[in-house]
Amino acid sequence: MKPHAKRRRLAAAVSAATAAAVLLAGCGMFNDSSSSGDASPGKAPTPSGTGPYPEPAEPTPAPVLPSGKAGEPHGGIPSPADVDQADATAVSRAALTALSTYDTALDTSLNDAGRRTADAGWCTAGYAAQLREAVHRAVPGAEWQTWTQHRAYATVKLSQTEDAGRPADSDTTAYRQWTITVTPTGRDGWKGTPTTTVAYAELTRTGAGQPWRLNTVTLQQ
Repeated sequence: MKPHAKRRRLAAAVSAATAAAVLLAGCGMFNDSSSSGDASPGKAPTPSGTGPYPEPAEPTPAPVLPSGKAGEPHGGIPSPADVDQADATAVSRAALTALSTYDTALDTSLNDAGRRTADAGWCTAGYAAQLREAVHRAVPGAEWQTWTQHRAYATVKLSQTEDAGRPADSDTTAYRQWTITVTPTGRDGWKGTPTTTVAYAELTRTGAGQPWRLNTVTLQQ
């Protein structure tokens, strides 16, 4: 073979290999792993953290529990007509008693006592709306289910626990603090463990001599 023909075939082979390397590099088959430009075949690319990733599914809210049945709970609840409505202490005691009176023969959750209290007329318009609009999405806990098994109702006792830092009453605002003890009592004779809660009640009225109404309640166990 002539020397110049051999050189032409060698040059052609080198050119073809160079072209193939450039094509493969353009297709991303090689990754630069350092500033020197050395390729690292077989090493996974560094994650960019930019996705694309699927959007997480929105959680499905639990269904709203239906309201309980209409009716009077065991023993009934106080009515505004039963107390001196110009007496903030008497109003707060009676309103909190109503708010704490549950009866599983009627109620599906604790919210039903709030609706009864609002409907009885113990609350300001704003607080009554909050109590009526409250919904319960979770299945009641084990304690409520135990009450339900015994068709239990609440026996409620209040004792006043005054706070030395309580603001003095004004013509339109008063604060009262009560300790509430609730004992579940089954219609089958069962009695549950009493629970004790401290309630901080704010009462308001439109002016001196007007009836007090429950405006907010904060509970602490």
